[in-house]
Amino acid sequence: MAFNRIAYAYYDPIWDRIQQPIALLVRTAIEPLDYLAHMKGHLHCPSCYEPLTRVPNDPAVAVMANGREALFRHFPDEDAPYCRLRSSQMSGKKYNSEEEARQAVEDQDLVIISGFMQERPENQPRADFDGEQEPLETQFESEDGPEVAVPVSRHDGETFKLPSKVTSVQSLCTNFRHNYHREIHIVVEDKVLRYVLDVDLQDAAEIDEVTDEPKFYFGEIIRIKRFDSTSHVFLRHPHLPGNVDFRISANNNDLDARGIIAEHSLRRILIFYGVIAEVGAGYWSPTKKWGEIALLPRQYEDFLKANYQKKEQ
Repeated sequence: MAFNRIAYAYYDPIWDRIQQPIALLVRTAIEPLDYLAHMKGHLHCPSCYEPLTRVPNDPAVAVMANGREALFRHFPDEDAPYCRLRSSQMSGKKYNSEEEARQAVEDQDLVIISGFMQERPENQPRADFDGEQEPLETQFESEDGPEVAVPVSRHDGETFKLPSKVTSVQSLCTNFRHNYHREIHIVVEDKVLRYVLDVDLQDAAEIDEVTDEPKFYFGEIIRIKRFDSTSHVFLRHPHLPGNVDFRISANNNDLDARGIIAEHSLRRILIFYGVIAEVGAGYWSPTKKWGEIALLPRQYEDFLKANYQKKEQ
């Protein structure tokens, strides 16, 4: 790869990966430039949870002799489990048994989505905006869905029946660092599509064609045009010949409840899931439902921008 894929490590000075379950790992995210000497030996990969080392080991050194910034790296291990952050392969992780795959779902390493919420859940309180705090509404953003046949077996053609969630993009954004490397399988009509945000999340500013396959996109909100029942939310896009722009459309009630209004969301990052169609001289993703749009919490904006820039280099 052209860049270091391990953007951060989990630091936990107590967790023992041999004797303790993954659920007990305290997932304190540490970036390479935040590394301190006492963290040595207590850093874990956010994808496979194997131990990591910081290169260079001296926390005072931020840039190596070759000009590269400090980074995290796996220890050499021929018997190490599959990890997409260790390997350059883009193929997904495969499981030996349905029980192993179910455990991955329980550990939140594997995300199975049978659909995105189409309407705002009932009885959902929402706190007013208070400075930099974000009302994330997490306890209402997911509900149990049906079991789904997912092709994550090591044996070609075999599928495992795994529990799914009917959820929202907001739920994925709430713990964005953790979900950035997770495998996400989404049921779309009669297919199961696989995504990993650190590869598949695309900048709306780069949209230059229509597509019928739904994908994850992000963009900076620059303008909101409000109508009686719906609004158009414009995202930053190059002004090409013909005044090309990009927008999404959504119900005003959903946008208001999500906090996607001009007073609070200009210059914020919107993340959405959907197809791309033409509108006028530009493009749009029309009729976004409750679960298909979200504001990225502010604390993750720099993380997304920095990692997306590295991916483009």
